Amino acid sequence: MEPFDREWKRQFSLSFYKNMKLKLAEMTFLKDFVTDRRGDLYPILNKSTDCLESVSGKRYCVTEGTAERWIGGFFPYATYEITAVLFDGEVGFGFTLPNARATVTLSRNGLRLICGDSREACPLPDWAVNAESITALVSLYPGMLSVYLRRNQKAELIRRFTAPAFAESHRYETFTDGTVSLLASGRVEVSAVSSYLDNGVSLADMRPICYEDGTVMVEQGKVYITASVRLEESCYQGVFSWIPSTAELELTGALFYDVGDGFWCGDVAASVCYHREARMWYLWVCSFSHGHRLAHASFAGDPRFGINVIDVTLMEKAPDGTPPTAFLGFPGDEDPDFFYDAGKGRWLMAICRIDPENGQQYRYYFFESSHPFESYRYLGRGKPGCETGGSFVRIGGETAFVCGNDFHATSDYRVYTRNGMTNARFNYPDGGFRGWGTVLPIPMGSRTRCFWMTFDRHNGSDYNWSYGNLYVFEASNIYNKDK
Repeated sequence: MEPFDREWKRQFSLSFYKNMKLKLAEMTFLKDFVTDRRGDLYPILNKSTDCLESVSGKRYCVTEGTAERWIGGFFPYATYEITAVLFDGEVGFGFTLPNARATVTLSRNGLRLICGDSREACPLPDWAVNAESITALVSLYPGMLSVYLRRNQKAELIRRFTAPAFAESHRYETFTDGTVSLLASGRVEVSAVSSYLDNGVSLADMRPICYEDGTVMVEQGKVYITASVRLEESCYQGVFSWIPSTAELELTGALFYDVGDGFWCGDVAASVCYHREARMWYLWVCSFSHGHRLAHASFAGDPRFGINVIDVTLMEKAPDGTPPTAFLGFPGDEDPDFFYDAGKGRWLMAICRIDPENGQQYRYYFFESSHPFESYRYLGRGKPGCETGGSFVRIGGETAFVCGNDFHATSDYRVYTRNGMTNARFNYPDGGFRGWGTVLPIPMGSRTRCFWMTFDRHNGSDYNWSYGNLYVFEASNIYNKDK
C-alpha cells in the first residue's frame, strides 16, 4: 500500500523546551496603577507601612519596604515569569490556595521557597548573581514546582521543589479560589510579569484531530495535533496547530480531564475526532491518573483552542482473570485510536494493551462496534513485540494501522495493511525507540502529500525517559489527489 512502500525523507526536527506560550495573564506597566484612584489593576494584598513604590518608564519599582500585589487567578499547570533588576532587594511570587500558601522569591543571595512549615533555599549560578537583570520562571504541577532562569533566551532549570500542600491543587474547587501575587521588597525594579501555559521540556504522543472517518481535519491550511506536553514532573495534553510542509507550529490549547471527582487531570495520548453528522466531538484518552485505563467522552465545545476540561467516563474495570480480548478496562491500557468505517458501518478501535502471552509487553488489540464507546467485539491483535503509539491511516479508500515498536531500535515502525505487516524505511532514521506511527495524508493543491510525525526518547528528565524531540518526515513521492 502506498506510500508505505516508499522511503520517508526527513523534513525537519525540533526540540521543545519552554519556547511556546499560551498566555493566561500579564501585568502591564503602561499606567500608574500605584496612584490611580479610579481603577485597581493589581490590588494590594499586603504592604508594609514604610513601603515606597511607583510605576514609571514601563517599570514597577519598590525602593523601600515590602509589597504584595494580586496578579491573577491560580492555575495548577501554569508557568509564572518575572523579569527584574534585583539591586539589594527580593522579588517573586506568592501562590495562595484556601488551605495552603507557597512563596518563591529570588535575591542576589539565592532562591528561596517557603511552603507551610517547609523552607528550602539554594544559591543562584554566578552568571545570574552578576547579571544586570534576571528572568525567572516558576512552573507548577500538582504537588511540585520547578524554577528556571532564562539565559540567552533559553530556560535553564535551577531547582525542583516538592510542595505536598499543593498535591490537590488541580481540584477545581481548590484552584478556582486560589490567587497568585507579585512579591517585592527592598530595592527592586520589575519590567515584566506574566503567566501562561507552555510547551514543557519535550513533546510526545502526537496525533492529528480528525473527522469521524479518519480524515485529518484541515482548516484554513492548518492541522491540529494533540500531544503530551512533558514537564520536569508530570505532563498535560497540549493542542498545537501545524501548517503542513513547514516547521510552523503553535500552541493553541490544552485539554484536562475530569472523571467526576472534581480533579482536572493532565492525562494524555488522546484520540479526538469530530462527527460531522452528530455535530459532536468524540474522544478516547488514557487516564493515567485513574488506574492507567481508558476513558471516553462526547462533547460540543471545540477542544482545539484555549483551556478545556473534558468530563470523561472510565471504562468498566475488568475483573481479575478476564482474558485480554474482552472490551473492558485493564490496568496499563493506553494509546487508543478509533474511527468510523462507513463501508462496513462499524467503528474500529485499537487499544495498546499489556499482553500476557507476549511476556507482559504491549501489543495492539483490535475491536469493532456499531457504537463509538461500547459493545465492541474482538477482531484480532498485532504481532508480538513492544508496540506503542498506533494510529489508523486512511489513504485512497484503504486503511492501514501504523505503530511504533521496540525500546532498543531506532525507527522500528510497523505498518499493518490487508496484505500483512511491513516495516517503514527512513533516510535519516532517528525518532523511534518506541516512537509513534502518526501518518497524516494531507490534500495540498492538486496533490496529496503524506507526512509522518514522531518523536524520540532522549532522557530529557530523570522523571521519565519518554521525553522526546519532534521529527517530521514525508513520503518520497507526492500522490495525485484522486489516486
